[in-house]
Amino acid sequence: MNILLIHNFYRIPGGEDTVFKNEAELLRRHGQNVITYTKDNADMEPRDLLSKAVFSELSFRGVRNLIRANDIDIVHVHNERFLISPSVFLAAKEEKVPVIRTLHNFRMLCINAMLYRDGRICRECLKDGKTVKLPALLHGCYHGNRLHTLMNLRINSYAESKGLYKGVKYIALTDFNKEIFTSAGFDPADIYVKPNFSFGFEVKEGESEDKRRDFLYLGRLDPLKGIEDILSGWKKLPESFVLNVAGGGDEEYEKKLRDDYEAYNIRFLGRVENEEALRLLESSKALIFASKWYEGFPMTIIESFSRKTPVIGLDLGNGGSLLKSIYGSDKPLLKDIGGLPQRIESFDRDRDSGLYDFDADRLKPYTPEENYRMLMEIYEKCIGSR
Repeated sequence: MNILLIHNFYRIPGGEDTVFKNEAELLRRHGQNVITYTKDNADMEPRDLLSKAVFSELSFRGVRNLIRANDIDIVHVHNERFLISPSVFLAAKEEKVPVIRTLHNFRMLCINAMLYRDGRICRECLKDGKTVKLPALLHGCYHGNRLHTLMNLRINSYAESKGLYKGVKYIALTDFNKEIFTSAGFDPADIYVKPNFSFGFEVKEGESEDKRRDFLYLGRLDPLKGIEDILSGWKKLPESFVLNVAGGGDEEYEKKLRDDYEAYNIRFLGRVENEEALRLLESSKALIFASKWYEGFPMTIIESFSRKTPVIGLDLGNGGSLLKSIYGSDKPLLKDIGGLPQRIESFDRDRDSGLYDFDADRLKPYTPEENYRMLMEIYEKCIGSR
């Protein structure tokens, strides 16, 4: 199969960039002919937001020429903002090639891509089965700036008015994401569900339960991750319950956390590499996950289960969706972070009673081989429905 992958790299590298590279490598390893079209926002000038970001003639011609020269069967878009622009959808449409787009975030519905504002979940722009734009403009939801918000809204408005997304199929990373987009007016028949994966992903036994001693927070030190809620709750626990905090963040914020909580039964380990993170997961009683927003696709949860380490997390967003799918139940999930201390104190009893049991087969979709099968099945359905 001849596959054209399109991705606009972010100025600050992120998870979407990794997913794009991983999927390109996965397809090539299985003998597929992969052609890529990429740009990097590190090269963007301020004036580009007014012109190229709305409709780039350069990208339109470049993608159209690649389709013609390589007899492309399907176009897969990961991110087109800002230098590539939605023009690539028109190029594929004019060449009568099916397009699939991975919904890595909520930017098609929410201009800041997170459905989160002023310290809370926000869905003001989702009204009566459609997306509206006035609330975003009033609140200046893109970087807190109304002018920048307006410039970004122009991109969405232009693409929608020209029908550039008409006929496009989508990949949602979780069932929860699919529900969000469906509630905003997307046809559920146009949305497939396929999670992200990681090379080298494997399920290991980890340490035996009697050798696991402490609990673990693993991730960026950021208010959005709910780290302060976790730490303030941990202060209420007896000293025998120890929390290891692995991760870094803004220097001032990290210092504040250390100053406020390091005197308690909390150990700050700083940033850790992936290999060390997996070792910590293997030796921990449980991972604590309490993100305040819907998240994109928290691989930390998957990696924890791969080490047979249960996750104590909130029933919220994609984190909650993943936890319920792996546990096969919502009973192990917290409804509110205020219940964390009690859950920690009863952890051993709850674990022994089977509350955190899960079937390792439920991790299969996150392996490269199964992920490849799912991706090719989606491609074939898109080509077949052309």
